[in-house]
Amino acid sequence: MKIEEAREKTMQLVFQMDANNDFNYENLSIISEDRNVLKSGQALRVLKAIKEHISDIDETISSHMDKWKIDRIGKADLAILRVAVAEILYVEEVPQAVSINEAVELSKKYGDAKSSSFVNAVLGKICNEN
Repeated sequence: MKIEEAREKTMQLVFQMDANNDFNYENLSIISEDRNVLKSGQALRVLKAIKEHISDIDETISSHMDKWKIDRIGKADLAILRVAVAEILYVEEVPQAVSINEAVELSKKYGDAKSSSFVNAVLGKICNEN
């Protein structure tokens, strides 16, 4: 599985975790359907980081949004941001620029017309501090 595909599957898993309000990725039905995502070491590291640090990840996202609350973000955008922030803060082998670029591309595919610029702005602010 290509890294871009693994990242997209990871985002879909995070979206499902949010919908289920259960960040224990071992419980997800999609994993039983496609175990290939867990064969990607990066995907597994990102999922573990999200599971272990979801509160910190969400706080990081919240603190870098101008006049927005995290519950106002579209669920797809939030999943994309969570994956990217987990990569930026906890998966050191992924360059920040790659995390941002891939998140922007995913937001173009799954978000609305303004998603990509929103995701880019939030992640840019986070990277400027890290």
